[in-house]
Amino acid sequence: MTSTYLGVACTGHDNAVAIVNENGVLIFAEATERAVQSKRALGCPPDDVNRIGPILREYVDAGARLVVARTWSDAAVAKILSGREKVDGGLRAMEAAGSDRALSQPLREMQYVSDLVTSGLALAGRGAWLHAAEGHDVEFRGFDHHLTHAAAGCFSSPFEEAACAVVDGYGEDGSCRFFSWRGGRLTPIDAGVDRGEGGSLGLFFGNLTRWCGFDPWKGEEWKVMGLAAYGRRDGDLYRLMSQTLRIDGLRLVRPASAIPAYVQLQKRARAPGADARTVADLARTGQEFFADRMTELLENFHELGISPNLVLSGGCALNSAYNGQVVERTGFRHLHVFAAPADDGNAAGAAWCAWRQDHPEVPRSPLTQSPFVGSAFLREALQNLARFGGVSRREADPAETAARLLAEGKVVGWAQGRAELGPRALGNRSILADPRLPAMKDRLNAEVKFREEFRPFAPSVLHEHGSDWFENYQESPYMERALRFRPGVRGRVPAVVHVDGTGRLQSVRRETAPTFHALIEAFRRRTGVPLVLNTSFNVMGRPIIHSVEDALGVFFTTGLDALMIEDRLIEKETR
Repeated sequence: MTSTYLGVACTGHDNAVAIVNENGVLIFAEATERAVQSKRALGCPPDDVNRIGPILREYVDAGARLVVARTWSDAAVAKILSGREKVDGGLRAMEAAGSDRALSQPLREMQYVSDLVTSGLALAGRGAWLHAAEGHDVEFRGFDHHLTHAAAGCFSSPFEEAACAVVDGYGEDGSCRFFSWRGGRLTPIDAGVDRGEGGSLGLFFGNLTRWCGFDPWKGEEWKVMGLAAYGRRDGDLYRLMSQTLRIDGLRLVRPASAIPAYVQLQKRARAPGADARTVADLARTGQEFFADRMTELLENFHELGISPNLVLSGGCALNSAYNGQVVERTGFRHLHVFAAPADDGNAAGAAWCAWRQDHPEVPRSPLTQSPFVGSAFLREALQNLARFGGVSRREADPAETAARLLAEGKVVGWAQGRAELGPRALGNRSILADPRLPAMKDRLNAEVKFREEFRPFAPSVLHEHGSDWFENYQESPYMERALRFRPGVRGRVPAVVHVDGTGRLQSVRRETAPTFHALIEAFRRRTGVPLVLNTSFNVMGRPIIHSVEDALGVFFTTGLDALMIEDRLIEKETR
């Protein structure tokens, strides 16, 4: 009997499911937010029976043994459930005593996290699985949360051997874990590591997001990274931040000064009507503090001599502004960050952990994992668009047509094949534009994405031309790091050059993304520029599109000029 491994990311935010087959190959992975079209899918079960049933029928052989792997261990589940009463009681006591709001905030966060995790761990009820998995023998397993982060990063990497750092908001035993990856196996590095009593860079950045007036539960850390480039370092703020967290080897230490410092930082938080420069300075100072502490931590890890290759995972690995600095600042020569290093990617990590348990001796060849493992558009919906839409036409060469439209200054919704895993559009669920147009950034923010004017846009560049456009070019297949543009080319693509001269690039290879590569190559032949502006196919506050209907909704309610969905083109009349 063959076995299939279904990973369930069940933290209560960024829930997801993933499927690894008998050969250890990731064949499906998707965040819950896509199907339910609710950003981060807070509190939504990852394996709702109405969703999991069709997934199993499509990707799991009839009669196959099914191993359901959870992204939290059994011990953690028991601890989380028993800890809810303590959190609730502590919060009630603090409120009854009239404690400072800044002091009660951490307990409020813990209460919210506890509620979310509890809802995620419900796994839609095992009784629901009996219906969804009818015809399969089902086994349930739980894995350490940070181990699933590490597995997602390492199993998706091109490395035979690597040092793996997981840096997160929280886990089962502290906010970070370290591993050695060799021969397809993960070995924990436990010496001198925080075991649950230290600080958290992930929670620090969540607080920073809140201090800047944004909402970390909506995933608005991106706004802090974008805004930071407009600010200046504030020495007094940096000294306060330094009192909240320090690095001791591989330990994140929370000193006695942390709570008073947090109270003072809370008082410096953004108030209604706050000066924009003040907020930008706060963002810049917090980003620099984060980067300095990450550098210190990773330098200490590098000194262990495990490998020149680094796999970075956990929520903090989404900080693309810092990721682009890792190789230059830490001593590691090569960096891999998975397309989904946060909790949604853990679904794949849990499935790989279960597969490795059952196949301890099977060798695993390194590869760079394709991110295009999500859902495709329903064939029936595409047929209905062609049959009843009345506004689309079929294109013989969608890539060439889209390149022509971009070169004419049009903004194009581009939806092809299977969706990307992770928070960033990588050329299958993208909004594309001409990076040469100086006004394009403002137009997209105001008329398409409906977001703040300071938010930057990313360049997707042909890998073979990357070193011509970026200093110290590093391949970035998942748009996971920001690099500095070469000074001589910045004026050619102003729409994708951030105010600090950087761009969060995606390296595009013909082998892994042939259609998107063909589009950019066609654009290069027309313009001489081997990159396009690429942003996710959504509007601010919404997930990336999931269905044909989602794509049409965004197209007809935003300033998009054209929509290419598979080989069907819809254009609006010229404004």
